[in-house]
Amino acid sequence: MKQQSLLTALCAIVFASNAIAQQQCSAVSGPQTNALVELYTSEGCSSCPPADQWLSRLKNQSKPIGNIVPIALHVDYWDYIGWKDNFANPEFANRQREMATTGHARGVYTPQLAINGQDTRSWLSDARFKSEVASINRMPAKAEIRLTVNVQTAKSVQVATNIKTAEAGPFVYYLALQENNLQSTVNAGENRGELLHHDYVVRQWLGPFKVGADGKINESHDIQLQPGWKQRDLNVVAFVQNSATGEILQGLVSGFCED
Repeated sequence: MKQQSLLTALCAIVFASNAIAQQQCSAVSGPQTNALVELYTSEGCSSCPPADQWLSRLKNQSKPIGNIVPIALHVDYWDYIGWKDNFANPEFANRQREMATTGHARGVYTPQLAINGQDTRSWLSDARFKSEVASINRMPAKAEIRLTVNVQTAKSVQVATNIKTAEAGPFVYYLALQENNLQSTVNAGENRGELLHHDYVVRQWLGPFKVGADGKINESHDIQLQPGWKQRDLNVVAFVQNSATGEILQGLVSGFCED
């Protein structure tokens, strides 16, 4: 009897492992341009929580504003004032500086919003934000992105990326793994005592990867998952950018398949 129970348990474990390995989702960008919405933020910045809350509200809109791909990039340059942001990454500050240069921003600050590589303060006005997104969505896409997300194990995910651009150029693409429904209790700094909630937080940042001279790329990337990351709240983001001008050609987001 004990042997039979043990055999049943082992079979269940093998079945569960195979089920994880076979979780696969695919997504493809459409003929119009999706708006890449980049929020640069920090838990050490007292003016950032309202912007974080604004970004989270995009997830709960009863009527979607448009085709958008939101990401939250936590910068590390406010860590020195007393609170180390556990979501921060120096790469995000580098990305922000590059965006400011190509997007003709006056400089870098937090919270700072960029839509398709252009600095904007439209998060302060719903009407302006909707107008900017609608204008981008009306433009024919200059690139097509196909993503296939294959959850191999509880510790890794494989992302197959297929990109075709309408023309040749100095194009690159980025991949990001983002997580929703995060919170953090801040015990020091400008937000001391606050319980902060976050969505679209970038956990992994890969790139830039060069697109071929023919405007095509077909590659696979293995992304490691850290303990504590909730697969049900994870998404993969991909976007194609002109490395010379900063223009975003197209963006796409794909979730993980559910069991």
